[in-house]
Order: sequence, then structure tokens, then C-alpha cells
Amino acid sequence: MFYSSTRGKDRNLGFTEVLLNGLAHDGGLYIPEEIPFFNKKDLSYLRTLDYANLAYHIIKPFIANEIPKKNLKEICVKTYRKSFGKEIISFNKLNDNEYIANLFHGPTFAFKDFALQLLGNIYDFILEKKKIKLTILGATSGDTGSAAIQGCSKSDNVRIFILFPYGRVSEVQRRQMTTVDKKNVFNIAVKGNFDDCQRLVKSFFKLNNQTNEFNLAAVNSINWVRIMGQIVYYFWIYFRVNNTLSPINFVVPTGNFGNAYAGYISKKMGLPIKKIVISSNKNDILTRFFDSGKMVIKNTLTSLSPSMDIQISSNFERLLYDYLGDGTYISNLFSKLEISKEFDINKNHLKKMMDNFGYGKLTDVLTKKTINLIYNKHKIIIDPHTAVGVSVGQKELKTKEKRVYLATAHYCKFIKTVRESIDKKIEYSKDIKKLLSKKENFYVIENNIDELKSFITKS
Repeated sequence: MFYSSTRGKDRNLGFTEVLLNGLAHDGGLYIPEEIPFFNKKDLSYLRTLDYANLAYHIIKPFIANEIPKKNLKEICVKTYRKSFGKEIISFNKLNDNEYIANLFHGPTFAFKDFALQLLGNIYDFILEKKKIKLTILGATSGDTGSAAIQGCSKSDNVRIFILFPYGRVSEVQRRQMTTVDKKNVFNIAVKGNFDDCQRLVKSFFKLNNQTNEFNLAAVNSINWVRIMGQIVYYFWIYFRVNNTLSPINFVVPTGNFGNAYAGYISKKMGLPIKKIVISSNKNDILTRFFDSGKMVIKNTLTSLSPSMDIQISSNFERLLYDYLGDGTYISNLFSKLEISKEFDINKNHLKKMMDNFGYGKLTDVLTKKTINLIYNKHKIIIDPHTAVGVSVGQKELKTKEKRVYLATAHYCKFIKTVRESIDKKIEYSKDIKKLLSKKENFYVIENNIDELKSFITKS
């Protein structure tokens, strides 16, 4: 299996090189040059496997022989049999056609755990094998940071730096990062929004590509392993809500597009998915794109679903490349986006995309109403991001269309909004209560690449 950049210059790289590079040297994102395909017989076999073995069979083609099969299976078992408990994903059945898949049973109560626990264990294996040290850099809009710290900070061969927007993540999300007391973990609050944090990460990678001062790697979903790890749960969920091989829909609350893109790749791998419904809050750059074919950056707004408060959806570049197929053209599009804050694509390409995607957005007011509705009707408590997905899915899909709403985080992470929505005094879980009394430790910097470089160099 070889990988190439969406911008055309980096080509024919192996899995390990892609893993350790994170971002391509030309500024693009790595994609596999082939997508493995599972036929109906394969799917029938995959249905019989437990989660660890399912993960092994799905990710094995992307890794090829760069991790021996025995070691790869051990990594999958270590990741999914110990970190997620017996009920790796639980389900709420609203009716015969609507299911909620709860992806928050990992160590940090968010869907990011599925890929980042895997990434951490793969890093650990590769670094030990190569006898090298690694500096990991990532940006978070809420959940990636804590999941990355939990997954990647166990290794003595790693230093991890996580950037988050100052004052723009929930208290629980922040404390899950800032109360981790380890010498190799550095939390950095940036005076800006998530897009500023993500921009700093990409800028630092570009600087480092020139100097090679650090062995630098990424934990954001710009790293292909993040996508690879999220593909698995689409298969697992499908097998548990559908006894036949008939197509179903997935409704995905998304900001950076990594979760939705993993669903798209799952469909290309043979999983019978009808549509992936993109669900946005007031930061609706993705839904505006699907509506018009124009990508236009506006100011990032603060919402009740902060993990989606994003205007630059990195993984969308991978999707565009899949349809446009021209690295130079992709590079020019994103150069234009950086300079003029917008670009557009051919309407024929947009029409083809719409065969695979639906879309919709939700206001904060309706987000709270949806939380209230689901609680009163089903006695199920959902977080604001899940509420966005549920409401958009119910609006955009026909009543008889079977669908799964991805619940991306535990409601305790956004307890203030949930309490106000259902008008009920709900309590934090025991694990989260402990966070509230722990000492925090983080650094505050300006939205400035020189300040970030100075901080990482001196740490």
C-alpha cells in the first residue's frame, strides 16, 4: 500500500513514513493510492468478529507488511479490549428506523478515542522499533486533545503539545487535558479560535519541513491513521443495526470532516451506506458548500456545540481530491482559500458528491429543544453535538429511511447546556467529578507562529 499527497508532489510513500510525517511536505494530506474493497462474502465474515479482530481485518490492508500481522493484531487487542470496557458501543433504539450509536465509552468519553488510542499504540510500536523520539503536535476544538494525550503520552519516546482555543472549549474538555500531570505533556491555550490553532499546527509543520529540527508528527485527523481508526466503527455499527446487506444512512455531526470522511471511505470499501448526512451548527461552511459548490470562510462563531465551531474543515481536501483527482488543482484551490477566503468547484462535481451526502444545520435554540424532545420522548440524554445530528437527520431523511445518529460525546462534557435544555439537575459522572478538583496546568500564547516555535523549542 502506497500513499500520495492531495497536492500532488509527495508520492509513493509507505505507511510508516506517512504515520511519522503527519502532514505532507507539500502541505497536502496523505491518501492511500488504493482503497481495499470487501464483497458480500467478506462482509458476512466481518460481521462475526469481535471489535479488536474487526479492526485488525479492516486496517491491515492500509498498513500492508510494515507492521507484522502478529504485532498488528496485538495492537488491536491492546487498544480495544482494555480501553473501552465490555460495551464498546451502546445503542439507543428510537424506533425501527432510528438508532443512536453511543461512541463515548472510551477513556475520554468521546468518539476520538477510537482512533487516538489506536494511533498511540501504533506510535509506541514504531518508535520502539526504530529507536527514535517523536514530538507530537495537535490542535483541538474540544475532544481530540484529551484523547490524544490519553492515547499517546504513555510512551517515553513522545512529547505531546496540544493547542486549544482559549475560553472556547467546555470546562470538562479543558480539564481532561490540563489536569494530566506528565512531564511529556504540554497544553497550550491560544488566543484565537480552533481554525487559528489548526493554522499554527500546519504552519509549524511547514517550518519544520525546511529545517527538520524535530521528528514531528500529527494527531489531528490530518494524520491518515485517525481516519483509518474511525472506519472500523462504521462497519461495527452497521452490523449491529442491520441484519441484511441493505443500505442505511449515517448522520454525522461534524466540523473538521474527519468523522464524515471515514464514513465515505467505509462506503468505498463496500459497506452498504446510502448517504452520510452532514450536520452543522451555525458554523455552516460545509452545509453552505453542499448547497452551492462554494467554500467561503466566515468568522467562527461560538455555539453550544463547540467541537464543531470550525470554518476550515481540513479533511474536506481529501474528499475534493477524490472527485477532482488533480493535485495541482487542489493546491491552487487551497492557496486561493488562504488568500481570498473562498473557492468554488464545477457543478457537475458537486452533483456527483450529492449522491453520497446529505446536509443540514441547526441553531442553538433548536439544539436545546432537540435535547429536551429526545429526553421527554425517550428518556435519553444526548449532548449538543448529537442533538444537531438527530434534528438534521429527522429533517433531511424520509421517515422510513433507516439511519444511525452518531453520538460523538458524553453529555457530561456539556452539562450546563443539557441541564438548561431538560430543566433537570443531572450530575456529573464520578470520573468527571474528580477532574473538577484537580489542579490545572496550561500555557497561554498569542496567535503567533514565532511564539509557538519558541515555546516548543524551549520545552
